[in-house]
Amino acid sequence: MADKQSGELCSPIAHRPELIMFDLDGTLAHTLPQLSKAVAAVAADLGFAAPTLQEMACYVGNGMDLLLGRALLGRQDVTLAEVPQAQLAAARASFSRHYGAGLRADFEVYPGVLTYLQRFHELGIKLAVVSNKPDKFVQPLMEYMGFKPYLDLALGGEVLPRKKPDPMPLHYVMDKLQVSPTQAMMVGDSNNDIRAGKNAGVVTVALTYGYNGGQDLRCEHPDYIFSDFGTMGAQICAAPH
Repeated sequence: MADKQSGELCSPIAHRPELIMFDLDGTLAHTLPQLSKAVAAVAADLGFAAPTLQEMACYVGNGMDLLLGRALLGRQDVTLAEVPQAQLAAARASFSRHYGAGLRADFEVYPGVLTYLQRFHELGIKLAVVSNKPDKFVQPLMEYMGFKPYLDLALGGEVLPRKKPDPMPLHYVMDKLQVSPTQAMMVGDSNNDIRAGKNAGVVTVALTYGYNGGQDLRCEHPDYIFSDFGTMGAQICAAPH
């Protein structure tokens, strides 16, 4: 049994799930360069200082409005009530224009992701992406990143009234794909993903290489924790069905 501190699995995965739900940014793909480029363009449009890559890694994961609010005010601990609504609306319009135009570039699918999505699909495991990123960006990214042939469902933010860590998006996906929480798994790189999984009553898997905002994911007590996608994928494929 490996130590959780090493970022590896703490015990073998006990049961192969019928459904795996994945976060997107920082879990399946390195998208910080893409996001940072768009936010830098927003900063140029509106006249504020563009965040660094390190700052951006702490800003992502809670949807577009909080990302932009954090960038506008220059800190992570921002509430939307603090952000002037006219300024946020202008930032949203600018971001949508710049980010939407750049979706085909400036991202990198993490090693092992496409290989294991294909293997999971071949094993009959249902696969879904559950992201807080607006759905209008998530859908084309599924095609550009090569995920679309393997997915049963992709769900972005702003489709439902609540987002992760609320369990609503996960329950929506499980209802659509007719899988019970006892047969489902949530895989992500942030506390929002692990909390959403726990709130939904599913098995939780934390990946340590993504955008966790400097948080120690061990504090969220995920069921499993890995430092790379391939090791996780091999464990899932080998788990009893």
